[in-house]
Amino acid sequence: MRCRIARNAGYDFSSKRIFRHQSCGCAGRMLEFGVNVRDLVAFCHRSGDIDHRYTPSPSAEQGIEGHGRIYRRRPESYQREYPVNFVHCEQGINLHLRGRADGVDLARGLVEEIKTCRVDAASIPAAVKELHYSQARIYAALVAIQHDLDCLQVRLTWLNIDSDEEFNMSRNYDRAELHAYLLETLALFSDWLSLLASERNSRQRSLESFKFPHGQFRSGQRDIAELVYKCVDQGGELMVEAPTGIGKTAAVLYPALKAMASQKHEAIVFVTSRTVGRRTAEDSLSLMSERGLQLCSLSLTAKESICFSPGKACHGDDCPFAKGYYDRLPAAMIEAVQDGILRRQEIESIARRHEVCPYQLAMDLMPWVDVLIADAHYVFSFYAGVGRMMEQDQRRWTVLVDEAHNLPERARGMYSGQLGKAELMRVKKVSSPVVKRSLEKVNRAMLALQKQDWPEQDLRCSLPVTLINSLGDFVAAVGVAMADDVRFAPHNPQLMNFYFAVLQWLRIAEHWGDEYRLELLRGEGPQGLLLRLNCLDPSRLLSNSHKRSHALVVFSATLSPQSWMGQLLGLNETAVYRRMTSPFEPAQLDVVVETAIDTRYRQREASAPQLAERLSAFLAEAKGNSIIYFPSYRYLRTTLELMQGSGSALPDRLLWQQHPEQTEADRASLFTALERHRHVVAFCILGGVFSEGIDLPGALLTNVAIVGVGLPQVGAEREQLRQWYQEVYGQGFEYAYLYPAMQKVDQALGRVVRTDTDRGSALLIDNRYGWPAYRELLPPWWSYR
Repeated sequence: MRCRIARNAGYDFSSKRIFRHQSCGCAGRMLEFGVNVRDLVAFCHRSGDIDHRYTPSPSAEQGIEGHGRIYRRRPESYQREYPVNFVHCEQGINLHLRGRADGVDLARGLVEEIKTCRVDAASIPAAVKELHYSQARIYAALVAIQHDLDCLQVRLTWLNIDSDEEFNMSRNYDRAELHAYLLETLALFSDWLSLLASERNSRQRSLESFKFPHGQFRSGQRDIAELVYKCVDQGGELMVEAPTGIGKTAAVLYPALKAMASQKHEAIVFVTSRTVGRRTAEDSLSLMSERGLQLCSLSLTAKESICFSPGKACHGDDCPFAKGYYDRLPAAMIEAVQDGILRRQEIESIARRHEVCPYQLAMDLMPWVDVLIADAHYVFSFYAGVGRMMEQDQRRWTVLVDEAHNLPERARGMYSGQLGKAELMRVKKVSSPVVKRSLEKVNRAMLALQKQDWPEQDLRCSLPVTLINSLGDFVAAVGVAMADDVRFAPHNPQLMNFYFAVLQWLRIAEHWGDEYRLELLRGEGPQGLLLRLNCLDPSRLLSNSHKRSHALVVFSATLSPQSWMGQLLGLNETAVYRRMTSPFEPAQLDVVVETAIDTRYRQREASAPQLAERLSAFLAEAKGNSIIYFPSYRYLRTTLELMQGSGSALPDRLLWQQHPEQTEADRASLFTALERHRHVVAFCILGGVFSEGIDLPGALLTNVAIVGVGLPQVGAEREQLRQWYQEVYGQGFEYAYLYPAMQKVDQALGRVVRTDTDRGSALLIDNRYGWPAYRELLPPWWSYR
């Protein structure tokens, strides 16, 4: 919801119209809110149980295509996506109500709301139909205002995108009836609006006088803050590279919040890639709250993590927290928006007190909070709930992306997908007859591909139409099954996993472009076929996502080279890039470069003894806690065994070793050891969870050694990337191998010095650190000897 301070009283309507603008009875400054029709109706007219059987299909793109079919069937007088606006003034508050009716035909006196589905429209619950019909009635009321109409036909149309059948529900209303329904809806919204107005007033007052929570800016923080504020003011894009430990989170959040006070924007989403990033943002906002800032922030948690009823269907017949959810929701929301900082524990506590689903509560709170803290998936994926809300919301959103160097690779994963024939056959065995028939079509399409003449691996730039169509039929069949049985999804977990993989395939097909490749792998046996859709370059799709935001700030300690990161992040040509100087003295980190050891893959067995000897010498001199980063688990184990057998400095150390598939508790044991002891040596993987995104100031970590340069392993997919980047950017090796590798190194180097008083040492081991192409990519604020 949009909020700002204005000096006008809003619109005025002709005296002939029954929907006249109400006199506010107040002069001067007024508080203004904006809300779209969809959010207003959802808040006021939802009731009963949660029922997710009709989502997530069709997709937004399929919905648009379905709307297009309807539009082509309507007469020339029919106007699509008709804009409506209305201002309601009450108790010193201007409420701006806006939206777009799907269709309006003034010549025939018709307002139409269109919904798409993949099930028999007759099976859709009455409560869902009535909610959508309420939306159509509000649109009709606003159309009547704008055109002084005596009556209107209000129609709700459902289109089954698979059968192409329409289901219509129509009623006629006179002006008085529409008037009464609009006033009834606004009355239902009145108490909520008053509460929001009170909270926003408190927020604005606190922001106007709020000072930087850490007192004085650290060197470089003020420069970052000024850049961020200007970016929000101008609605631009900004990329900031600043050393680890400078305090980027506070330096970015503070000016973004201050910009709310001056009405530069209305809402913020802070995007994270790791749990530690989320916690840092939460801690920063909590500190600001302790220092007097009043606002409402919400951290989003994955559904599978926060669910109170795992294994149950998201429906009132199966889950007690879904039963009557919308009847208990208003009280839960009222408590939540007054609670301030809403982390996972606060959402869970409120949800239990009100006996509502915590995940859905967070989703329903999104349009009403000031700050969202969310994983990149919620903002940038094909299923981006926050992204979709930003498109529909009336507010101007600023997106702040933490650890932005991770986003391109993360996005490639979000925009890629795969299907396997073996999994298809396993699912087919346990499916119902109707679903099994649709899977047989998919199987035949896969068999047709398998029988074609191609080697063990094949890359294609187009998609097989027959397979895509059969996958759509499968999704439709599952949609019908879910509509018929609320427990279908939790009772068929294997099938649902395949179903979501198919949905991902269909989403990719809708977004297919030159940067995609269809990879076919024969695998082993008759069921070994594997089909991968590889996104080689996420920049186009990320750029489309950025268009939802008013302003965009991406920041990290490793965003060089500028051209590489800017291109892969999908930033526009006018984006501003700044590399900040380090607030630390070069003498705070003593960096030694060892170029006499070759750690390349084919030389590792031979170089392991020399490496073990060099690391032992390093640990003998290094005082305090140390982490040694390796390019692979195998190289790590081999070297560690040699060090343990050589009588090195290890017996005097508390040894900790990273293993594949470690649990959260296992990983936490390292942090516990570093906090309790000062003689820890940890053997970890470069580029893993312990080489970036962790804060170990002071004596928690004093030394690091980095073995190798972190080059990604050569493989078919990485070679696809190299070829693509060579064709498009002319730097295949650099974009696919060199730059990502040195990002890992730079991140690991940044673990030691986190404050002005930190001192430590680092050892870089690889002959390539002597090569200019690698050396010039190391952080410029340290000295290397």
